[in-house]
Amino acid sequence: MTGPIERRGGKERSSVMKDPQQISDMSAEVWGEQLFQRFKGKSFPLTGQWELTCRCNLKCVMCYTDPFNTPEQIRQELSYEEIIRILDEIHEEGCLELTFTGGEPFARRDFLDIYTYAKRKGFLLTIFTNGTLITPKIADHLKTYPPSMIEVSFHGLTRQSFDQITLGSGSYESCLEGIGLILERDLPLTLKTVGMTINRDEILKIKEFVAGLGKAQYKFGSDIRPRLNGSEDVYQYQLPHDEIRAIEQADEEFRAERRRKDQCKQEWIDQGQELCGGGKYKFHIDAYGRLQLCSNNRSRGYDLRQGSFREGFFQFLPEFPCPARRPSQGEPLVNIGTGDSQQKLKETA
Repeated sequence: MTGPIERRGGKERSSVMKDPQQISDMSAEVWGEQLFQRFKGKSFPLTGQWELTCRCNLKCVMCYTDPFNTPEQIRQELSYEEIIRILDEIHEEGCLELTFTGGEPFARRDFLDIYTYAKRKGFLLTIFTNGTLITPKIADHLKTYPPSMIEVSFHGLTRQSFDQITLGSGSYESCLEGIGLILERDLPLTLKTVGMTINRDEILKIKEFVAGLGKAQYKFGSDIRPRLNGSEDVYQYQLPHDEIRAIEQADEEFRAERRRKDQCKQEWIDQGQELCGGGKYKFHIDAYGRLQLCSNNRSRGYDLRQGSFREGFFQFLPEFPCPARRPSQGEPLVNIGTGDSQQKLKETA
């Protein structure tokens, strides 16, 4: 496609613009790794995930934060004032992108205040939510202060399967209502599903449903992790490896995404690069103010109630252990957990 005529040094030249469909997307992981290399191995807090609360109005059967959804644990979570102070410190260090998650972030009465403060600071914001607490007033507020993305967990296509997973009567209808409010305001939306024994036969149908919405993206995942209290009862819902592969192979877009991820990881392994971005350009903060490598690796934490984000990210986080940092040559690239705690996958992205 020929673009406009440009004049450079008194000469005319025709600029050729690429077809947007031919421009490949760059993930935060790839962008972060390139930035890390450009800074010659120096850490930079490009993107972070913040678990603002473990409270939630639902009790999803596979949820790893649910054991901390108790009054005693909730009382120990960061206050609004503590969160604002930490946000200021993160902003001062140049962080560009934050994801607010839970639990259910909208279960915090002050979430919109926290969100709006962060938005006005200039952060690119993503919200992970179950969608059931979104009201017209909340949706209007998000329209005024739009996020980069709203990701809604959508694990079942029928009332029976949905409520069986959330253990919340009426959650299916509430989630659909929330999705409708988001779409009506043309807000960016991604629906995502964790494949489980309960919904194995609905995953491709859910993807088809999302495609019919016209304005929403879709993500399929298979990672089930132990609960924060160490319980591994959640593995009863884990799909076997072969079933997950069968689902991926049954859909052209799933197959392409699997090839892309495996190729990217293999290239990094061949080049001797680390697969874990935690402490390099990524970080995670839990509901109690502990700075960690990622939501999958909580073995070590830096207490932001006692120290600064600068000290925690630049001095402590890079020294925290991560088994995914240096995989061996030829390590099999799978992101599927088994029911066995000794064999389950370690998060590497």
